[in-house]
Formats: sequence, structure tokens, C-alpha cells
Amino acid sequence: FLLVATNQEKMSSSVLRQIIRTVRDNEELRGMLGETIRPAPEWWLNGDLWIEGAINTLQGSIDLSFRFNGHKGSGALHFTSVRKAKGEPFTILRSRVRCDDGTVVNVFRTLHHDPCWI
Repeated sequence: FLLVATNQEKMSSSVLRQIIRTVRDNEELRGMLGETIRPAPEWWLNGDLWIEGAINTLQGSIDLSFRFNGHKGSGALHFTSVRKAKGEPFTILRSRVRCDDGTVVNVFRTLHHDPCWI
């Protein structure tokens, strides 16, 4: 029960919503995976998304991964971001999507220098 509750908390975070929106809007991924990119549902979570990792904005670390599907294919997003000190912006360290065919796409390359993103 605790894992499902923690997963629900991650799903409702603004960080995850922004990540999903950015993945859906990425033209390169839309061309590879299709127009309808969505988080991959898990049958044992009644169709909800399972998120590996943690979102600790107060401690200054975000490290997560999850799967998503498109009508042409699927893949997994791996995202890591840290904040060196309180009040400083987050720095994105890892932001890539590894498609099931082995292709790797850096989704957030244009957001690395945007201090307002997170």
C-alpha cells in the first residue's frame, strides 16, 4: 500500500506533469513513436503509470524513470536533476529517452539553461 501511495504522490507532482508535457511536445520523439505519446499504464495499478525513483524538491534532487507508449513504439525516460543549494535553480544532469529499438533522444537539451523550468 505504501508504494502505491508514494507512486500516486509522484504522479500528482508538477515536475512529472512538466516532464510528460515536454516529452509529448518533442518533435523527434513524435516522429519515432507516433503522435499519441502517453505514459505506459500498468495493469496491476489499474492503468496508472509506475514511476521508478524519487522526487525530492526540498532536498534538491529529482531522479526518476518511467515508460511511455506511442502508436509506433515505446521507450523509457530517465531524468535526473539536482540543486546545489537552497534557492538556486535545478540543473538537469540526465534527460534522455531510450526507445525500445535502441535509439536515444535527449529530450531536454533546450531546457538546460532555463532556471525557471523546475
